[in-house]
Amino acid sequence: MTRINHPSDRAVAEVAWLYFVKNMTQGEIAKTLGLSRPTIISYLRLAKEREIVCIKIAGEHFRINSLADSLKSRFGLETVQVIPDNGLTGEPLARQVCEAAAQALPDFVAPGDELGVSWGQTVWFVSESVPRWPVGDLVIRQLIGSMANPVLPTSESCSTEIARRLSAFCVNLNAPAVCSTAELAAALMAEPIIAEQLANLDRCNKAIYSLSPCTPDTHVVQFKIASVQDIADYVARGAVGIIAGRFIDAEGAPILGELDDRLIGAGHATLRAMTGFLVVSGLAKLHATAAALRGGYVDHMVVDAVLAEALLTA
Repeated sequence: MTRINHPSDRAVAEVAWLYFVKNMTQGEIAKTLGLSRPTIISYLRLAKEREIVCIKIAGEHFRINSLADSLKSRFGLETVQVIPDNGLTGEPLARQVCEAAAQALPDFVAPGDELGVSWGQTVWFVSESVPRWPVGDLVIRQLIGSMANPVLPTSESCSTEIARRLSAFCVNLNAPAVCSTAELAAALMAEPIIAEQLANLDRCNKAIYSLSPCTPDTHVVQFKIASVQDIADYVARGAVGIIAGRFIDAEGAPILGELDDRLIGAGHATLRAMTGFLVVSGLAKLHATAAALRGGYVDHMVVDAVLAEALLTA
């Protein structure tokens, strides 16, 4: 086995350094190191495969200027990235939006931040596309308790994966997301360890989440946090959207019900106090998204173009 066929990480890193940092051409590197140009190309490929080089695309390139600027002005947002739908709908569109959000996430957080992470398919799609981009002294906290589901993307799996990719310290919430009775939930939340973890959610200065409409197939039903009847009861009270298990009306005001007393996780006030990064796609989430924007839960947003246009007239 030769050095060229099985180069060390050090040799690969040397080539990557000269190419990406020193801006040398492949030909110049080959001449300097006494290697062939095809070998240099192979080493650069290995640099990405071995995660010696982490490539992050600047979020600015995902913007559609006029829509993004209009949404920023209309809802007082700090940043908006509008993703062209390119004829996509459903999961393919969601993945495209989430890939853009994943590239933006390392720029959203800063050293010393504490990031609250929600759960669900959208947040999971983001988590598995986040570039490996270490952020110093970053803490990740899950916003709602744990869920026993081996198939669907739970809160702990989303927070753990994002923490792993950003080399952050992850704090999982060691309690169930929902209890069978309000009395049991109150007893668990009074336990010192769980009480401390819940209190520390107030230390989160930023959060990433998606949301869902109040429909019978919403993710809180899929995760068995709420029943179809629970959803109907909240809708009867005026709920149009769900953020991290909490219900809001068309203006973003909290809608409280029996389920709230059984949930273990961040409440409405805690969620609103964080700098919110919303990732959302699909017209089915129009009213829920508009409610979150009106309610002050969103500061940064990645959204598809069709939904963005609809929000401007909502």
